[in-house]
Amino acid sequence: MAVKTRAAYGGGSMTERADGVWRLRVMTSRGQVERSFRGGQTAARRALNELASEQPAPSGLTASGDMTEQTFGQLLDKWTDHLEARGRAPKTLAENRREIETRIRPRLGTIAVTELSAEHLDDAYSAWLKEGLSASSVHRHAAVISAALTQGVKWGWLDLNPAQRASAPAPTTTRKLVTPGPDQVVKLIRAAKESDPVMATAIALAFITGGRRGELAALRWSDIDLDAGIVRIERSLTQIGTELSEKSTKTGRGRNVTLDERAVALLLRHRAWQLDLSRRAESSLVADPYVLSDNANGARPIEPSKITDRFVSVRGKAHIRGVRFHDLRHAHVTKLLGAGVDATTVAARVGHASTRMTLDRYAHALPAGDVAAAAIIGAMLPA
Repeated sequence: MAVKTRAAYGGGSMTERADGVWRLRVMTSRGQVERSFRGGQTAARRALNELASEQPAPSGLTASGDMTEQTFGQLLDKWTDHLEARGRAPKTLAENRREIETRIRPRLGTIAVTELSAEHLDDAYSAWLKEGLSASSVHRHAAVISAALTQGVKWGWLDLNPAQRASAPAPTTTRKLVTPGPDQVVKLIRAAKESDPVMATAIALAFITGGRRGELAALRWSDIDLDAGIVRIERSLTQIGTELSEKSTKTGRGRNVTLDERAVALLLRHRAWQLDLSRRAESSLVADPYVLSDNANGARPIEPSKITDRFVSVRGKAHIRGVRFHDLRHAHVTKLLGAGVDATTVAARVGHASTRMTLDRYAHALPAGDVAAAAIIGAMLPA
């Protein structure tokens, strides 16, 4: 995992993306200029100064001290750097920057931030819809714009957030939850077992723990107590391109998930397979190997994107359509709720922020409870 170091110098910044690999950024009157540099920190600082000297001076505060010449593009740059400095998840940062560079900056970046109006934003939203973007995509762009402008108000770049007066399209209806049944899960595991044992275990873990894709990819054997039958989930693996990094779970809290005897037996078989693979490859397992790893020594976790891609292949072999890897998590929740397990326990197993979230999203899994409620209240009426 690359260690990232960031420092600001004058009108620019330098970020160490990997050992000796730096990203240099300088703000100019035309927006942000970025360049890569290889070398030590002192040399990178010199290169940053040279880059800055080559550029036109950035527009910023006027002589009277106001912000009238600052553009929305400059605010977007400062806002994303602010999020990075505050520890925002790398995947979220990458998604924000992609939306900014592909759509938001080309249409709105050159407008002075104090001149940006609700009409500008509504025109942009309409144009993106006409270009074929879905209402949900435009809604996400609007959310990025509004967040940046809200921060700009806090910093004093502008007095009011025009996004609050604009009319962003509502997101389209969310995808209906798909919950594969136990028979389908068994088919998926069997389809993967012969040719892809790692995916067979990933599928089984997703169903029996309700873990998210990144959480399962981050599991090491030290997180699993096979004697006690407990999996400790406290990290998640994120991926941007080929770069992997570990962060806390989605809610920022770890959790213990209890396993039954069959689940423990499945993991014991997978560990035996991993040990055998290590011996045959003559590559000893590292001190604390990943549970889901394509490496014979278990040193590198399976990439989250590969879980998705390989699940599609397994799904085809099992002749199952319309099911995603994440739907195994939905199946975990719905099957437990449908069997009468209380929502508090289910929410704790899958790491929901609250029991209310579990009930709001999976209320359809409780039909028997609603029928019982109808019977109770109906019995109080006269025949």
